[in-house]
Amino acid sequence: MPAGRVFVVLLVCLSLWTLLFAPTMKRAAEASPQGARRTAALDVLGPITAISDALQVTRVTDAVERALGRDPDAAPGGQIVIPPEPIPSSSGGGPTPTAKGPIRVPTATDKLRVVVVGDSLAAGLGTYLERVLKPSLVRVSRQGRISTGLSRPDYFNWFAAMRLIVDNFDPDLVFVMLGENDNQSLQTPGGQTVVPIGTAAWPPAYERRVEKLMRIATSKGARVVWAGLPNIRDEGRQDLVQRQNVMFADAASHVKDVAFFDTWTAFSTPNGSYTAYYRNGDTVELIRESDGIHFNSTGYLLLARRAVDLARTEFELTSRAIAS
Repeated sequence: MPAGRVFVVLLVCLSLWTLLFAPTMKRAAEASPQGARRTAALDVLGPITAISDALQVTRVTDAVERALGRDPDAAPGGQIVIPPEPIPSSSGGGPTPTAKGPIRVPTATDKLRVVVVGDSLAAGLGTYLERVLKPSLVRVSRQGRISTGLSRPDYFNWFAAMRLIVDNFDPDLVFVMLGENDNQSLQTPGGQTVVPIGTAAWPPAYERRVEKLMRIATSKGARVVWAGLPNIRDEGRQDLVQRQNVMFADAASHVKDVAFFDTWTAFSTPNGSYTAYYRNGDTVELIRESDGIHFNSTGYLLLARRAVDLARTEFELTSRAIAS
């Protein structure tokens, strides 16, 4: 075909595709970080989505999403899925968590219930906690969700999710690792900005959210190990990460049954600088991914072991629950 006709065909196809998937792209834009890019995307996609809805084109795309196994009405960050197995209760003979004394000693018929929550760092931690803890006595529920945090409950509401976990999974021990995605203005579940990033009000407001999550997690007797953020390679963000860790540690000091693990110090150089390596005796091992944020398999295994060691120290987690 002539070049002009090819251009017209491509333009028509692109316009049709945009009309079909404008609602999906608009939901993704709403969940993206605050900024000029998000604003511009919503300004463009808003009218197109309205046209798509008016022409009932959205029904077609929603049907395609459901056929592919995706819920078009689901929250952008996904849903918490509680394991389907029944949870022992005190009425059934199994002990329930208490806020006093050591964590209970598990049995093969009443395993210790451990849940891991947070962002992509927590997703990796959860995988290796399953290896560090003994599966015959410990049941680990991995609930890490990528790109989530406490700043944007409109994307994923960790407060509501934690209540669901506490009420339905009844954990004995909770590991939390999040904050990497929280360099944003604080919003409500409805998407309204309440505290802009960079203001004097942001740090205390963010710390209140941290403490709120801790209190929900411990509300029925669970213990919490909160793993702080690791040192990152991007020097421009290091100050914020360190301030977040101070807030995590401060909040942990105000809430009973919460222990803070200083990931930054554990995996930095002696002077506190970023390093992708870890000295284990005479061996130096690569423990970080190339993005300068996440751990590799060796690093996550070390992190899991150190976090479990803290649970042993702070909450007397029995050595029987730990794999050799």
